[in-house]
Amino acid sequence: MKTKALLATALTTLMLSACGVNNNDNAKNNVNDTALNNRDVTNPTRVNNPLTNDDDYINNNGRTGNGLTPVGNNDGNQPSKMRVADRAVDKIVALPEVDRASVVVTDDNAYVAARLVDNNKGLSSDVERKIADQVKAADKSINDVYVSVNPDFYDRMTNYANDIRNGKPIEGLYDEFTNTVQRVFPTHYNK
Repeated sequence: MKTKALLATALTTLMLSACGVNNNDNAKNNVNDTALNNRDVTNPTRVNNPLTNDDDYINNNGRTGNGLTPVGNNDGNQPSKMRVADRAVDKIVALPEVDRASVVVTDDNAYVAARLVDNNKGLSSDVERKIADQVKAADKSINDVYVSVNPDFYDRMTNYANDIRNGKPIEGLYDEFTNTVQRVFPTHYNK
C-alpha cells in the first residue's frame, strides 16, 4: 500500500512540474520563422529580403563568414553567396563585339557567358580581356573572370541567372552550376 501511495505521489508531482514549464520564448512571439518551416534548407530565401536590390541579386541572404567556400573547392561546400552581376552585364553588352551576356558571381569569381556579334569568329584573347576588364570595372570585388562564348554555356548561365533572380534556393542549383563551370573551365580546377 505504501508503494502505491508513493508511486501516485511521484507521478502527480511529475505531472504538475511538467505543467509549469513555459515554452513561450517572449522574444519570438508572433514571429513567423521561415527557417523552421523550411526543413532541410540551409539558408532559405526570405520574402522581401532587404539584401536583394535591382542591380545584383544575392541569394542565400548575402551571408558571409559562415564557413562556406566558393566554386572550385572540391570539398562539397557551397559558396557564401551566388549572385547575378547585372552592372557587369550592362558594361559587357556595351562592347561593340558583344551581343548578349550573362554573369554569375561566386565570392570573387565571375563566370561570363557571352554571345558575340559575329558568332562565327570565336572568342579572341583581345575580346576576352575587354570583357574581363568591364567585369572588374563594374565590381571591384572580382579577382578572377572566366569567359566563354559556348552557346550551351550561355543558355545554362542565363537559366542560372533567372533562377537566382527568382529566388530559387541555391542548394540544388549550386551543385549543377559547379559541375557546369568545371566542365567549361577545367584548367581553373586543375591548378
